[in-house]
Amino acid sequence: MLTMTKLSLGCAALTMLLIAGPAVAADMPLKAPPMAPIATNWAGAYVGVNGGWGRADATWTFPNAQFFATVGGQNFTINPSGGLVGGHIGYNFQGHSWVFGVELAGDWTNLSQTVVGPVPAFPFDSFTTKVTDLETLTTRIGYAPGNWLFYAKGGAASASVQLSGISGLPVPNVAFSNRERIGGVTVGGGIETIWAGHFIFGIEYNYVALEDSIHENAACIVAATCGARSAPVNMSSNNLRIESLLGRVSYKF
Repeated sequence: MLTMTKLSLGCAALTMLLIAGPAVAADMPLKAPPMAPIATNWAGAYVGVNGGWGRADATWTFPNAQFFATVGGQNFTINPSGGLVGGHIGYNFQGHSWVFGVELAGDWTNLSQTVVGPVPAFPFDSFTTKVTDLETLTTRIGYAPGNWLFYAKGGAASASVQLSGISGLPVPNVAFSNRERIGGVTVGGGIETIWAGHFIFGIEYNYVALEDSIHENAACIVAATCGARSAPVNMSSNNLRIESLLGRVSYKF
């Protein structure tokens, strides 16, 4: 009799548990599913500094026979190189992992080269090419998986280019110099990483193609002698191309 009573009580308890179980489970709070990782925020304004090294390729051409050239069309190539340092400011827009932006950059440069005797008839004449500054206005598009950004860029460029020369024997120290601002286009790309939400570190490659430049009426220190064959001194720098590799540090607001 006692055994039957215990069995009945056990069955009753099991029945109550089966009935109440779903209700109790329904009242228990559900655990929220894990949240998807939030994309790094690249959107907003930024400002920074940059610096690195660059090189250029161009051709000098003397269009006419003159004090520094025996016949029209004589030319030679130049490859100025040197450092660049400057700053940049820009703004990024972001859609999911895609980043779009615009940037203005300006650099002081000391790209320079002097060649001696490129015109065979005057082996002691020397000519110097300098690029003293470089500015670009570009749009950027990039892909940002997390805190890394891989981007390409393109736009307009402007540079200040100085051509100068000085004669050697047999008529030494006749000099000329002329500086012009030349426009062109630029393309490039880079990689950046963001740290602590504000500091951006990166490396960037740029290619600049400047328009042909005709340097006319170059200032001549001894004007009468400089114009003995053809006045004034005329020369041109053709197809000036600049490549640079820059490190970048920016602060995003």
